[in-house]
Amino acid sequence: MQLRAFTQKSALAAIMLLVVILIATAIRSQVNPFGLELANSIYSERTISIVVATILLFFVGIIAGKIFPRSGLNKGYSTLPIPIFGILASGIFVAPHALSTAVVSLCFALAIYLLLRSLHSAGEKDSLFFAALLFGFMVLLYPPCIVFVGILIPAIFLLALSPRQIVVIAVGYLLPLFCASYYMWYIGDDFWSMSRNIADALLTSRMGAVEHFPYAGVVMICAVAALLIGGLVFSVIRPDKMFMLARVRRALSLFVWIMLVTLTILAFPACDLTLVALLAVPVSILLSFVLGILPTTQSTIAYWVLLLIFVVHLFVE
Repeated sequence: MQLRAFTQKSALAAIMLLVVILIATAIRSQVNPFGLELANSIYSERTISIVVATILLFFVGIIAGKIFPRSGLNKGYSTLPIPIFGILASGIFVAPHALSTAVVSLCFALAIYLLLRSLHSAGEKDSLFFAALLFGFMVLLYPPCIVFVGILIPAIFLLALSPRQIVVIAVGYLLPLFCASYYMWYIGDDFWSMSRNIADALLTSRMGAVEHFPYAGVVMICAVAALLIGGLVFSVIRPDKMFMLARVRRALSLFVWIMLVTLTILAFPACDLTLVALLAVPVSILLSFVLGILPTTQSTIAYWVLLLIFVVHLFVE
């Protein structure tokens, strides 16, 4: 089946494929968990966490499907990011902290969605407050998310925000930390203890005893990286009419920037497999764009190769 025939019809097929991918990964992680997934976790506590995390990741995939048309990177109706998110988030490896990872990924997807609403509509600038609020909340769940300040700052200049609006964004970003610090003070601890805990967490390794990554996961990373680089180069060398639009180039630059900022999490000792679920959000959008501009035959082959690698990942560590 050609890729465009699969993605430009009803969203039901893409949603069902996402469900199959997530359920298959959940079953595999329970029946035959990888050693990497068991690092820093207790196996008896994983079942309910995996179930809830699977449900949350399903909603992240749906949000990714909504982000893509809003971004302006697609030529028409497309549900491609929905299954691609599942392939990326579940087809590489599952983080030991499955539930918190899924919550952080959901907050990230919602924050990007709100950010796009602000960028594309002058009347939706208030959405930046809620995007900043989500970015601030993510720091409490996963301290390396502090790097996402690098996503909010360019938005201030792109939207030419007033000083009052900048203060609103700053308040939204710092509000979760203030509430958490106030709670710590309320129960008798130091008001700055939460900030110190975050700083300590950034310097504490969370990977545990990791012997190796799953082989299929490594192949998936290499395939996605090669496809992204090749597709982006192709879009510049042989641009079509859509790529010539300023809004498309602006949106593409934004998502490349979001991906690069997310990759800076690698600089922290606290970086762990949560990074995979975070990267899966912008990369699923960029990969959908790449597959959309490549010739039909090549994009279809690339898509089914990614799906095949995911299937291999289910059985090979």
